[in-house]
Amino acid sequence: MLLFGAFGLCIHYGATYDTNWPHPTGEQLDTDYEEYVDERILLIGEVQSTDPVDETLTIEITDDADEVAAEIEVHDTTATVEPGGTVQAYGTLQADETMTASETVVVNHGPTESQYKLAVSVVGILFAIGYFLTQWQLNLQQLTFDQRSNTTEADHNG
Repeated sequence: MLLFGAFGLCIHYGATYDTNWPHPTGEQLDTDYEEYVDERILLIGEVQSTDPVDETLTIEITDDADEVAAEIEVHDTTATVEPGGTVQAYGTLQADETMTASETVVVNHGPTESQYKLAVSVVGILFAIGYFLTQWQLNLQQLTFDQRSNTTEADHNG
């Protein structure tokens, strides 16, 4: 019963996530951009270009279908990021598709950083599985894992 309850809560959370998220999604920006003008919002997007002299960067906001919903120029940011990286920008949205950022957080500094994070995670998982298999063995008859014994053959032979 607890598993069914937890499963039901997960489905409810997924179904109501967009309506409870306090910031506009890509779809909402695409259809109701004017509603969010002069509001403080959080945007998450891929960096298209940067200008460190003017302290601006241009980010693409996508919708659920991965189509570009908006391209916003973020001002007043000193974030160090390459084109292809991902940032979170929090600030005031302007009518001319710009934003004055009060805070910018870099999620991925460049386009290859997400692949690096994935590769490190896969290596960590492989090490964990390898260590598990050195301590436990699969018993196919009972479909269980049994702890490997610490004794060696030399101990058995005397």
